[in-house]
Amino acid sequence: MAAERRRTTTAYKTYGSVAYAPAYDGSAVRVPRRQEEVYQPAPRPRQRPLARKRALVRAQAQVRPAGQVAPFAVVGFLAVAVFAVMFIMSYAQLTVANDEMVSLRSQLSDLQSENATLTAQYEKVFDMDKLQAAVGSEMVRPSSDQVVYIDLSEPDCVTVYGEERTGGILGALEGAGRVLGSIVEYFR
Repeated sequence: MAAERRRTTTAYKTYGSVAYAPAYDGSAVRVPRRQEEVYQPAPRPRQRPLARKRALVRAQAQVRPAGQVAPFAVVGFLAVAVFAVMFIMSYAQLTVANDEMVSLRSQLSDLQSENATLTAQYEKVFDMDKLQAAVGSEMVRPSSDQVVYIDLSEPDCVTVYGEERTGGILGALEGAGRVLGSIVEYFR
């Protein structure tokens, strides 16, 4: 380190007139030389007073007293349970309906193929030439006054008689009774 300091103090770092001042290091304050440095002893660490040894005391956990159960929490949990059961039941009903739909679609495709077969057999049985020959000249096409057209442009409407709908509280109670009845029927 001493060799490094000597080298840095005597080296010329600039050009010009300052180059002839070997002690100039680029700042206005001159760095003191080793002989000029004042000797200061290294600071001694402070000694801390010895602390008394304490007896180890185990921390005790503070326990909160048990609170009362809020009635709204109980009602909320019951409502969530009822909705969960209703959701599971509706999902089961949806699964059953989907299964029935698949079986009905397969049955429909079977019936459509059977219909095509029977229609072909029906057309083979009724040959128009044979009918004309059997009936003779008595068979004629219908005239325009014998043709009747049906207008089916109106939407379909169905009215079920004998079924009364109740509204209000009685309707809600009947609906709840039907839901509970379906729940009981499901678990049988």
